[in-house]
Amino acid sequence: MKMLIILLLSTILVGETLYETTLSTANKQAMQNKKIKCRIVCDKKIYKEQQISEAVSFYKKSKFYHFNANGFESLSR
Repeated sequence: MKMLIILLLSTILVGETLYETTLSTANKQAMQNKKIKCRIVCDKKIYKEQQISEAVSFYKKSKFYHFNANGFESLSR
């Protein structure tokens, strides 16, 4: 049983070192650059807004949903 545990631990340790990557100096500088971080955050927000607008337009074009002043309701009742 002890031998099995030792084998499993060694396999896990070797497996972790296989996938380790080293960062280049350019990657380190990019990670610390505030403008790049801001751009990533802005891109995420824009992507979310695009998904929401696509979903709204899908429901507006759908013949199974109807929009009114209170929101939308399903016509498949």
